[in-house]
Amino acid sequence: MSALRAVPAEGPDDDAAGRDAAGHDAAVLNFAADTAPAAASAGDTTVDEQGELDPRTDPESLTLCALMWSAESADTTRVAAALTPGDFASPAHAELFTVIAALIAEDRPHDPASVAAVIHRAGGGQKDAPLRRVLADVVTADAPAVSAVHYADIVLSQSYRRSFHIAGQRITQAAEQGPEEELFDYMVQLGREQRAAWNRLNAFRAGGMQ
Repeated sequence: MSALRAVPAEGPDDDAAGRDAAGHDAAVLNFAADTAPAAASAGDTTVDEQGELDPRTDPESLTLCALMWSAESADTTRVAAALTPGDFASPAHAELFTVIAALIAEDRPHDPASVAAVIHRAGGGQKDAPLRRVLADVVTADAPAVSAVHYADIVLSQSYRRSFHIAGQRITQAAEQGPEEELFDYMVQLGREQRAAWNRLNAFRAGGMQ
């Protein structure tokens, strides 16, 4: 039997209980932060010669840009409800998404100036200077406002694939450090987690999660 087929189907509460801020289940073996993905993986084609992401080809930047310029409330609401900060490999992008999604949820303007105002009102001063620079880069990504859903699909897809790297890291750590009697249950939990991530991606592509 295929190892993937051996993973039990998730129950009605599997996707809701015990999930962390990145949308992953809390580890049975309570392994610490061993799951942070690199902002740009080896196969990432959006990295320039200086090792920085080019906003014009980076789906995360394009998603945020499209959200800020979009006037289509149905699209922005759908994207803001479907994505989580944990879907973004870049911490700065995750933080910007949090601000944008909150403005969308409150039915407030979420254009670049409004997002910058939220950051300014938070009183971060020099501490927030890097975030404001990322915002300036994102704004110039030239994403069509009507493409927010399209780019969000790519972000979700990349997040889904990264989750397998994370699951692999957890399995490796469990094999090295976990109690023998807990290893199989932990693997099953990770399988359910990946199934839930796959279902979430498919639900978004089917037009759900609004």
